[in-house]
Amino acid sequence: MAAARGQIYLHVGMPKTGTTFLQATFQASQQQLARQGVEFLPPTRREASWLSLAVLDQLDAERDPAAALGMWDRYVAAGTASGAPRLLVSDELLGGASEEQLIRLTRAIPDREVHVVLTIRGLAKLLPSTWQQRIQQGSEAPALDDFVEQIASRSGPLAERWWRERGVGPVIERWSAEVPPERIHVVIMPRPGSSGSTLLERYCAVLGVRADELVTEHGDRNPALGRAQAELLRLVKEQVPDELMDRHGYVPVGKWWLARQHLAPQGGTPPRMPARFRSWCEEEARATIAHLRESGVDVVGEPDDLLPDAADFDDGAAPTEAELLAAAVRALASIGVQRVEEQAARRGAAPAPARVRLRRRGGRLVRTLLRRG
Repeated sequence: MAAARGQIYLHVGMPKTGTTFLQATFQASQQQLARQGVEFLPPTRREASWLSLAVLDQLDAERDPAAALGMWDRYVAAGTASGAPRLLVSDELLGGASEEQLIRLTRAIPDREVHVVLTIRGLAKLLPSTWQQRIQQGSEAPALDDFVEQIASRSGPLAERWWRERGVGPVIERWSAEVPPERIHVVIMPRPGSSGSTLLERYCAVLGVRADELVTEHGDRNPALGRAQAELLRLVKEQVPDELMDRHGYVPVGKWWLARQHLAPQGGTPPRMPARFRSWCEEEARATIAHLRESGVDVVGEPDDLLPDAADFDDGAAPTEAELLAAAVRALASIGVQRVEEQAARRGAAPAPARVRLRRRGGRLVRTLLRRG
């Protein structure tokens, strides 16, 4: 029986499952959602991140702004006062909440029937994407092959934390201790090549809203790095002192400046799962499908979308020195051009279209260095 004041849907993960697109769509579509009886809380991505940090006890009273420190109280007040039939909260890091933390979140808004939403994808696609994202965020990230090996073997602190926070089974088990399995909705990310609207349609089926009425042309994506560009950034990260490796120090530089502005525009072949892990990926996918069927959760989408494709794998060879050098030279050139443009802007001069020429020269540079390699 539904609670008298409606429902609250907590989208708690997983990372790298289309969450940036979904959250940007919800933020851009708040009027459309409101017409269909849904209020998006908090209303901005920054505030949602602050809320997640508050839930996970990761706010820093000395370094975070006052607005972040007061986010929990504002969220509870807004949710309690809302007259919307349904509330929607979304941050992909919430899935890693401890038992005590998730209890605080699920009980924060009184008189609401709590639903949990998980978006998931197969490990063959998830792990390489997670690897390059960890590098951008300054998290522990050995070379790709070593990273996958640790996760697959389930050995060591990195793997233990990863499976606790992002393993489908452990996350469902932890949240189902507080929320009945039938109110845990697992939305499966579709295979590449599916309609771009498929993930949103699956998600909106849980909320009971029309996906075709939402604003999807917002240009907000989470750009991925190519394998060589990610490995280059990983090597750079290793030179940064450990005390700077946090969201206040390194992340604004590593993710928002180096990665997004100077490495992601290079493109590059994306990281793929080393082929020697193909059987493991298939076994894990089938185990997850069986667990979903046995757990009693609401599965939205095709379970077979969790199975890997041949295109998800390659020989696992690391980028060559020539490929790393090419990425480094192009990044330095991009940084130099950016600085020139900034100086011109401060003088009030109109900068030349240098970035277009830089991209053209970058292509020639890569071909030259690869021939030398």
